[in-house]
Parts: sequence; C-alpha cells; structure tokens
Amino acid sequence: MAPRLEESEIKKYWQIFKGLNPIDNKLTGDKVAPVLKNSRLPDSQLSKIWELSDIDNDGKLDFEEFCITMRLIFDLVNESISEIPTELPSWLIPSSKLAIIQANKAVSRGGESFDLDEEEALSDDFDWYISPTDKSTYETIYNSNSDSLGRVKFNSLNSLYDTLSNVPKSDISSAWNLVNPKSFESIDKDQTLVFLHILNQRENGKRIPRGVPASLRATFSKELPNYDLSAQNKPHYDTVKQSSKRSFAENYLNKIGQGSRNNKGTDFSATEGTDWEEVRLRRELQDLETLLEKVQNNSKSSEKESTNNDLITYEFEQLLKYKTEKLNEPKSQRPTNLSNVKSDIDDIQNQVNTLEEFLSTRNQELSKLNKEIDALK
Repeated sequence: MAPRLEESEIKKYWQIFKGLNPIDNKLTGDKVAPVLKNSRLPDSQLSKIWELSDIDNDGKLDFEEFCITMRLIFDLVNESISEIPTELPSWLIPSSKLAIIQANKAVSRGGESFDLDEEEALSDDFDWYISPTDKSTYETIYNSNSDSLGRVKFNSLNSLYDTLSNVPKSDISSAWNLVNPKSFESIDKDQTLVFLHILNQRENGKRIPRGVPASLRATFSKELPNYDLSAQNKPHYDTVKQSSKRSFAENYLNKIGQGSRNNKGTDFSATEGTDWEEVRLRRELQDLETLLEKVQNNSKSSEKESTNNDLITYEFEQLLKYKTEKLNEPKSQRPTNLSNVKSDIDDIQNQVNTLEEFLSTRNQELSKLNKEIDALK
C-alpha cells in the first residue's frame, strides 16, 4: 500500500500546530525549533526537512507545510525511511502548493520559459459535467480495470496514462488525490469516473482544479460514495470541444479491443438541468419524510395500545375498589371466610401493579416517539 497521511495523523499534527500558537496560521522557525530538536535528529537533517517543507520559501510553516515536516521526522525516527528524499513524493504534496513545486522544478531544469508558458496556456474553465457519451467511455475503461470487488488501483491504469500525451505524471497524481481524499489503495466506480473525467479535461487543455465541489467532497470522504453523475448543469459545447473529447483514451480503448462503435456525438437528453447539491438535498428530504411517516405510524399504534391499557387498568381499579369496600364493611356483614377475600384482594392488587408497570413502560415509549417527531419538525 502506498504511503499516505492518515486522518488521525493529521488531527494529531493539528493539535501540536495549534499548541505552538501560530500567527496568521503560520509558525516561525523559533516556535517550531523545540519540536524539531525533540526528535534528536542531526541539525543537518532537520535543515533539509525544513527546506523541503517550506515550499513557498517564506521562512515560515503553514499547517500543510507543518504536516510535511512532522511526517518526514516521524518516518526518520521510526526508520520507515533511511534518508531524506531529494524532493517531496507526490502523495505528500498539498494540492495548493503543486503549482509552486512545478515552477521550482522548471527553474532548476533551466526550462523556466517553456514550462511556465505551457502552464499558463492551460484554461481555468474546468467543467465538472460528465456527458452520457463521456460516461460510457469512462465506464468501459472502469469495467476493463476493476477487480472482483469493483475497485480500481492507481497502477492498474498505467497503460492509459501512457496514452495521455498532454498530462504530466504530477497532474495524474493530483487528480487521483482529488477523488481519493482518504488516500485509500483503491477507489470505487463513481470515483474512477470522475478521475477519468479530470484526466480527460486536462488532456484537452484544462488546468487540474485545486478542489472539488462541496457535494463531491462530502461523497468522496465516505467509505461508499453514492451520487448521481448525470445530475449536472448542461454546458455549452462547440464542435471543436466535442471532437477533442471523443479522442480521450480512444487509442487505449482500441488497444484493449473496446473502442467506440458508431460514435454519434454528445447526447444531453438523459440529463436534467439540476445541481448536484439540489439532487442530494432532495434525496435527504425524501428520506426524512419517509422516516417521519414511520415514526407517526408507530406513534399512532402506541397511542391506541395506551388507550386499551387505560381501559383495562380502570376495570381492575374498579374491581379493587369493590373488594376494598367489602373489606371495610361492618364485621357483621363480612363473609365468614376473610382469608379467601384477602387472598383475592392480594391477587387483584398484584395484577393492578403489573398492569401499571406495563402502562408506565408504554407511556415512556410514547414519550420517546413524541420527542423524535418534535426533532423532525
């Protein structure tokens, strides 16, 4: 399994970061120094770790850079790595700092002009809409590479990456991290379709986005993502864009014998003009209404049972009252066999007590259901 930053690990780093009292969400070297020196690593190694972590070279560490520092130190102390890497691995690079790292690499290679011009030529007009035609292409790729559990690993798509002439490896890793925020070893079908869509957009000159829509971000954070890919706003396509999209992975699909047959272009008829967030909220509202109806039905049933219990209790109380009155009659009017009467009264009292306990339990259940109904209003 590839290395990754666990969620629990990030929370632990956050507690340390917050405890060092950052100013403007950044820590200076003198505030971080005690933490670094506690590792007992040589100053030469700590200096290299700082250089790698301070990506924007401002002499301070924000929280993302602090996480990099802490992870590298822990890996060295735990001997997960034997030496500090010459550059940050892709899984440890924050998406917000990727552009800075790419620019620094361009400068170090002496090809600043060419690489930066290529980066600037990319369009920010990224489109999250997945057309039915594109979705069909992505599903073909997914079906050819998913395992028996319906999951896809990063390396299983290596042959596809080789066909993407305009997508550098760093952008492929960035796209993977976007759809896989918890850094699992594999992703499911929905995540795979969006991953392929991001690569398609990048192949056609669109810059990899720094984040994903809120509805997708919440979905990708779950173990089992669930959303409607077809519920997107319809974009305005021109002929050039449509033809360039058809070329995505076409060589790859032909290579595996599953190329498109009789491609008729983009079909928007299967998609309603609704927002992802609206679809999600509607589904949640429907679930709440179903739950409310169920609670109300249970409440009515409990109220009916409670009414029946009240009637039975009343009957036994009246019987008990009659027996008590008989017991309190003058001695001359009492039956001769008082022991039998007392035994009857005891039996009836026991029955009343049992019934009252049963009624109390039902009343508690009714109160609980009423609270649930009030909470849903």
